Amino acid sequence: YYLRGAFGDERRIDYGTGHEVAFLGVLFALGATGVLARADAADAVLIVFADYIRVMRKLQKVYVLEPAGSHGVWGLDDYHMLPFLFGAAQLIGKEEEVPTGEVYREKIVEKYADQYLYVDAIRQVLLAKKGAPFHETSPMLYDITSVPDWQRTLGGMVKMWRAE
Repeated sequence: YYLRGAFGDERRIDYGTGHEVAFLGVLFALGATGVLARADAADAVLIVFADYIRVMRKLQKVYVLEPAGSHGVWGLDDYHMLPFLFGAAQLIGKEEEVPTGEVYREKIVEKYADQYLYVDAIRQVLLAKKGAPFHETSPMLYDITSVPDWQRTLGGMVKMWRAE
C-alpha cells in the first residue's frame, strides 16, 4: 500500500510531500522488521531515498505530474520537503565547504549538487524556475540562506515538517 502510494496519485496525476512520506514509511517498515539494520539508516537515506527522489523527478517530468498540495512560491519546492530536511542534516559541520548563504550560487550548485541532497534539491528548484532571481521564485528557500549554519537550518526544517 505505502510503496504504491509513494509514486503519486494515478487519478489526480499528482505528486507531493505525502507521497515521499509514503516511501519513507516503506523504509521505516523495513527497519522495524529488521530487513534494514539501524546501521543502514544513513545509506537508506543517502542512497535508496536519494535514488527514489531521482526516479520521482523523472516521473514528474515525463508524466507532467501536478504538485499535490503545493504552497506555491511560499513552499520549499512544489514536490518535495524531505531532500531539504535530510540534506540539511547531511551538511551539518560543512559550512566552510557549503556555506548556507551561498548554497544557491552557481559555483556551489555545480560543485556539490551530486554530493549533497540539499544542494541537489536547490539545483532542481533552479532548473524548474529559470528566468527570475532565486529570491523571487523561492523566497522561503532564499530566507533560509540567512541561517548561519546547517544545524539551525535542520532545526527549522524539522519545525516545518512538524507543522505540516
